[in-house]
Amino acid sequence: MTDNVWHHVNAVLGSVAVTVGLWLLFGALPIPIGIAMAIGLAVVLAWKCPSTGYIWAICTLLLGVESLAWPMLEMTALQQLGPEPPMEDLERIFTAVIFGLFSGVFWMTFAYGIYKRTQGPIIHSSFPVPASSSPPKKKKSKKKSR
Repeated sequence: MTDNVWHHVNAVLGSVAVTVGLWLLFGALPIPIGIAMAIGLAVVLAWKCPSTGYIWAICTLLLGVESLAWPMLEMTALQQLGPEPPMEDLERIFTAVIFGLFSGVFWMTFAYGIYKRTQGPIIHSSFPVPASSSPPKKKKSKKKSR
């Protein structure tokens, strides 16, 4: 297969991963909306991302944002339960906060690592780089015979 086909396959797989994350986040995502989001994200990823690394950097970043949104949604649901929510709901909120923060930081750090890897190595030099592309010639020292 050509690189272009693999690029599109990775865009589809990444968009499916992000859409499944949204489905898990909201609990009930209508199927037509989920399919439209997956197709739309796949098209945008395949069109705008120059490499597979960029596709997965964006997808893992979106997974990190979804993971951080999970505790926030749970805490807003907690406010609707009143001043003294049941212990089961408090345990659910605690689990969401712990795992949501942990997985959000993980996915965002992973996204940053993929992004940095796609950028290539950064070479820092304390000496100025010569304008010519050929290496400098060494002068031969003449030995004097006595």
